[in-house]
Amino acid sequence: MTSLKAYISYIVSSSCLVLHCIIMIPSVASYSAMFPNRTMKQHQYKAETSLPDKILLAYTYNNCQDLNQMDKVTQAIKDGVNVLIWVFLSFEPVQENVGTITTFTERIAIKSSQNKENLILYQNYLDELGYAHVVHLAAFGGWNGPHLPSGYTAAQLYQSFQQYNEYHTLSEGIHKHRKRLFDGIDWDLEGHDVLQYATNEFTLECLIQMGEFSELAKTDGLIVSMAPPESYLDISSQRFSRFVNHTYPEDDWHQDFQYHGWNVYSYLLAKYSHVFHFIFLQLYESYSHAAYHIKHLGQTPYEYLVDYMTLFEHHARENGWYINFEDDPSVLIKSQFVPLDPNKLVLGFANGWALNNGIDDEKTIFFSRDDVCIALQTMARNKIAVPRGLGFWVIDEEGTNGVDFTKDLFHALHPHHGTNYTKLKF
Repeated sequence: MTSLKAYISYIVSSSCLVLHCIIMIPSVASYSAMFPNRTMKQHQYKAETSLPDKILLAYTYNNCQDLNQMDKVTQAIKDGVNVLIWVFLSFEPVQENVGTITTFTERIAIKSSQNKENLILYQNYLDELGYAHVVHLAAFGGWNGPHLPSGYTAAQLYQSFQQYNEYHTLSEGIHKHRKRLFDGIDWDLEGHDVLQYATNEFTLECLIQMGEFSELAKTDGLIVSMAPPESYLDISSQRFSRFVNHTYPEDDWHQDFQYHGWNVYSYLLAKYSHVFHFIFLQLYESYSHAAYHIKHLGQTPYEYLVDYMTLFEHHARENGWYINFEDDPSVLIKSQFVPLDPNKLVLGFANGWALNNGIDDEKTIFFSRDDVCIALQTMARNKIAVPRGLGFWVIDEEGTNGVDFTKDLFHALHPHHGTNYTKLKF
């Protein structure tokens, strides 16, 4: 197939999928009656999708409502994105109407930003183009987004996700490669603009739900990742809090910004580190340590990245990274070392949207292609651990302010690829 439009026309004309309507799943007998000259194929699925050796990750908020508007996502994959994260999923209790009375049942359902039927079509289009290796994850949370609902066990939540994530074989011409809609999940639970809002606190129940849900997903062969903002997993600090409406007390700037965390995601690593395949660290958090060191102290961007990985590797080589969990006795775990692994780290950047207010804007730090390339080359030259991969928020902003970040990060990860490689000078 040469285009998504042509592929959709082919699938719609030769399968039982009706967009925005009813999904009909024919039995083998009815399938044979409708298509007497075809046989129903028995597809073989792999138990667990493998992550690439070098991760190039990107998020998208494309909701697949219009399959004629997928060009940026498709181009990013053609340019090298191999882990694609779709935002956002959430849970909502199932309502039941009895007469004029509406009540909530014990059941819980998935609420998705994506049109599932269109997403199925689009994934299969990518597979037909030769991109079946791309890992598709679903993210929960987001800034101002919901946390996990109280009163439900992780098993109940996972069962709801598991049912939603099932991939039905609709016809001979579709679903050749996939067993599930998503190959895994990404935890991106964050805070809220309103300082006193409930989601500026991670309840212990929510943290346990996240951890136990992750265990179930890992056991089921799914990829599990987390995407903490820098302050939610701050390797320069030993503080701990479940609240994410703090400042950075050691940075002498923007003390009016009260949306930082104090290592809340470290709880998940302390109790459930074995289930996480990778960590996407948001260096683009507002008024981050990265922005402070570069914009306020004058450190070069590549030096900051090298120093960050040097500290990360130091923690990894020692017993781990020490966290004072007893700062919050409610979590019921002792202060301890938390394991870190550079091979599970994906450095997360902002693409062109970070330049909307100019290169000198302090709020969101922008790392250029050369910044990242020089940093990785320096790490390699000095035998410092390099991260497993690189990633960015968000595909839908590709081209903004002239930045094509997929190509930039691919070049940083694969500097000798192609013919236009030029060794960067230090």
